[in-house]
Amino acid sequence: MKLSSILTGSLSLITIVAVTILTVEELKAQEQAAIERNAVIEAEIADLQYQEQLQCMALNIYHEARSDSTLGQEAVGMVTMNRVYSDKYPDTICDVVYQSHLNSRGNPIRNKCQFSWYCDGKSDVPRDKVKFEEAMTNAKWVMNNYGSERDITGGAVMYHASYVNPYWSKAYTKTSRIESHIFYK
Repeated sequence: MKLSSILTGSLSLITIVAVTILTVEELKAQEQAAIERNAVIEAEIADLQYQEQLQCMALNIYHEARSDSTLGQEAVGMVTMNRVYSDKYPDTICDVVYQSHLNSRGNPIRNKCQFSWYCDGKSDVPRDKVKFEEAMTNAKWVMNNYGSERDITGGAVMYHASYVNPYWSKAYTKTSRIESHIFYK
């Protein structure tokens, strides 16, 4: 038994010594492999975050402007992005889209959301797949071109349908009307 313990201890010591005797080149190779693994993981995380933000943008465009042309849908997307880059609103697309007043249980209060579709009591699942794909295409364009293309809303952070007259519209400067929406900053 002592011999077994001694051999096990010796093997462990030999293993430790063998593991610790690496060349500088082997250490550099291990470090480079770790850097590459981390880069892949970071890229996958970034892609997941982009996809999540894209989904939020597409849902907002779909629910707010699915009956508008590409131009009208891009305008809604620009307002969403203008809010993301404003100090007065949350810092991500999803946080902007889902910004709302909450009840004591943390749920959105009906009709107390920045974008009415989110807390109107109706399902948020898109029913028209073709229109949602169109909204997704326009969402990608807005997210990939924001800041490098002219903002057709003139820097707007607010808008409403042309057939309503909300109480807050007098507190903002009208910037444009694009199809069914009037835009303000």
